[in-house]
Amino acid sequence: MVKMLLLFIVLTFGAGLQVKGQFVAAPGSHDFAISSESQLSLLKLKETQVNNLQSYNEVLKTHLRKINLAIKHSEDLLKAPAHNLLFGFKLLRHVYKDWPQYLQLFKKALGTKEISVSQELLIQQPTSTDFEESLGAIYRLQTVYNLDPYDMAEGILDGKDYNLKNWSIDECLILGLMHQYLKHYNESENWFQLALYYHENHPNPDELKIKLWKYPNLLEYLMEANKGLGRYLEAIKFAKELLSILPNDSYMLKQLEKLEHLQASPPELTKTRRDYQIQKEICSKRYRKKSTNLLCHLVDWTPFLQLAPLKMEELSMETEISIYHDFLGEKDIEILKDASRPKLQRNEHLSWNCSCKIAKLSSSSHDIARKINGLILDVTGFRAKGNQMLEVINYGMAGNYNPDDTAKSTTYDNVNALIFLSNAEKGGEIVFPSRQIKVKPRKGSMLVWENIKDSVIYHQCPILKGNMWVSNKVLN
Repeated sequence: MVKMLLLFIVLTFGAGLQVKGQFVAAPGSHDFAISSESQLSLLKLKETQVNNLQSYNEVLKTHLRKINLAIKHSEDLLKAPAHNLLFGFKLLRHVYKDWPQYLQLFKKALGTKEISVSQELLIQQPTSTDFEESLGAIYRLQTVYNLDPYDMAEGILDGKDYNLKNWSIDECLILGLMHQYLKHYNESENWFQLALYYHENHPNPDELKIKLWKYPNLLEYLMEANKGLGRYLEAIKFAKELLSILPNDSYMLKQLEKLEHLQASPPELTKTRRDYQIQKEICSKRYRKKSTNLLCHLVDWTPFLQLAPLKMEELSMETEISIYHDFLGEKDIEILKDASRPKLQRNEHLSWNCSCKIAKLSSSSHDIARKINGLILDVTGFRAKGNQMLEVINYGMAGNYNPDDTAKSTTYDNVNALIFLSNAEKGGEIVFPSRQIKVKPRKGSMLVWENIKDSVIYHQCPILKGNMWVSNKVLN
């Protein structure tokens, strides 16, 4: 277990991991995991790195061509007849003049420009926090949506094959280690079995020789996972296979002795606390539309709306929840997103359950914010009370923006207006569990609901597929 933990620390670059079972952000991040906009710069970084590697490859190939010419020249001299005056002079001249030049080929510093570029790119590389947050995102998605490890590794989501390049042993290994660290042994065993499958069926075994981990490591992890599950005979099998490779492994010798004792007197296993269980229940549940006296009508109570009335659908009367369809057009949506991009930033004061970046736009500084703030007030009938700010939120991997599962969302009554600035293929729904309502993101629509004092009435499901933007305004 000690060796496994050390490898996990190395693979996660020493990142801090757990508070209340959740992933804790370490200092320094490029926000690659929490914003799709930030991921665009990661793709550009990858392109730059590939181009730099190709340039380095050309430098090496040019140098290799010179070496091959030197070899050919020397080998041609070996074919000449011995004890020949002319050949003797040619050989003497060749060794005297050419070989000092060949020595310079050995000494030549290759790819110094490319090495310098690569070193400069290091500061743009994902940090331990970026990597840690990406692990947290995968963990949240797998938990909330019951994703199958094999489907995930094969690029299949929600039954659809996206024809992506399969995950490698490395991705399966690190996710198995993550679940093992959290004592989710069933999930860790699944990921390790998948890693073992990819190892045994690897098309080029020589590639595996340069890995930090080796085949015995996989056997150790599978032993630990089965031990955690109480499958002691299976754990003994993996321990014995490892010892057949490394017969003097002191750690495994001790583990084998413990496993044989556990098999003889199995203890009662305790269940590990599961995270995201509330969110999993909320997002996996199907909510049937109630047959009530809820209304769907056109909103035209201002001169502007009389020219372009909006369709408003009441979703709840018990707590006021309504959706305004086609509230914002495509042009205004793109202008709003463009205005917000330079201002997107991480909000360190939000809870751990947030995978997004937020931009705050004021009416006094941005025409589009002033226009949309005015539209919101016109449609909802609220009067302006000094709040001129409009939030624009861009989500990342498993993006969501929820109140804490155990905390209260507000200490006062207010109303939220949430505008969907994009669609989401899967996930991203706003759910009001106490009202049995789930709202799917629909680009351009605006969801308005009342927050009642000292209560949490809404959640947002993690985004499984797609890129999502929303705009939020709190109406006091």
